Amino acid sequence: MKKAFVIICAAFVMLMVVGCASVPNFDEFSEDLGVVMPYLMFGDKTEGEHDSEAYLFSKPKPIGADSQGNIFVGGKEFPLTKYSSEGAFIAILADRGDAEGEINYVKGIAVNSMDYVYATDSLNKRINIFDNEGNFVRSFGTAGSNPGEFDDIGPIAIDSNDNLYVSDDAQGVHVFDSEDNFIKMIGDYGEGDGQTSEFGWLATDTEVGQLYVAVDGSGRIDAYSLDTGEKLFEMGGLGNGPGMWEEDIEGLAVGPYNLLFAVDEAGGNIKVFKADGTFVTQWGKAGLYEGEFASTESIAYDPKNNRIVVADEKNYRVVSFALSSIGL
Repeated sequence: MKKAFVIICAAFVMLMVVGCASVPNFDEFSEDLGVVMPYLMFGDKTEGEHDSEAYLFSKPKPIGADSQGNIFVGGKEFPLTKYSSEGAFIAILADRGDAEGEINYVKGIAVNSMDYVYATDSLNKRINIFDNEGNFVRSFGTAGSNPGEFDDIGPIAIDSNDNLYVSDDAQGVHVFDSEDNFIKMIGDYGEGDGQTSEFGWLATDTEVGQLYVAVDGSGRIDAYSLDTGEKLFEMGGLGNGPGMWEEDIEGLAVGPYNLLFAVDEAGGNIKVFKADGTFVTQWGKAGLYEGEFASTESIAYDPKNNRIVVADEKNYRVVSFALSSIGL
């Protein structure tokens, strides 16, 4: 009996310790972390460096990750390619073109709860969908200026209920359910109060009920209610202060503890915000060396490995950071 009591007490203490250690003290992450060494880098622009041509990234742009840590990259030469979490080439999912299953120009990649991959085709005004084995399943979308029709199709995001959010710079954010049915629009295009002047990269956090929209050219992120579509608040802005951007925001992703990760393309860093818009920290700088970025295009969160994955466009590579390296 005494032995059992001791075991129970020990287990309770361990749970308390784990629970306390699981939530970091964000006050410790309120400064610029500088250059952080990546966990992994892969890709090149030089022929002969790799067994597959798919490693020859011609400006990698959108990026995504599934529940198994696989990484999906959109680019110019190969519109949609798949790699393991360790950077091993797996498959080319789509060739360039206008036929069914092909993609002419990809601007956004997102992965749903079943590891189905969604990829935009901005020229053909449609969304292409591939299953978790990489097989083409279907596409949907049509050109137009009405809700549910695409005018200037851009980045996409998927929430935990598998609803799809499609950025359209001319209209706002289209919302579709998991069966491709149009649900509603979020966002009001314009310069006034409660409006968004440009609709760029997206990220969703169903747990806190928020949609994040990168406002290109203004260095600002607008937060909207997923439920009501109401604009809640803004974060960031143009400038050199904490949480400010030199220019464009090129990529958004929600990671652990409801943190929002966002890319400063010109500044060459990744910024981190709380769900209420409070700036937490940033890391990285512009450059060509390890841990530096040259025109970073997009980011994704790899939940299996707790990593942030980055498409480093002008360095022709994909960079993966273990969040444990910054205390997360």
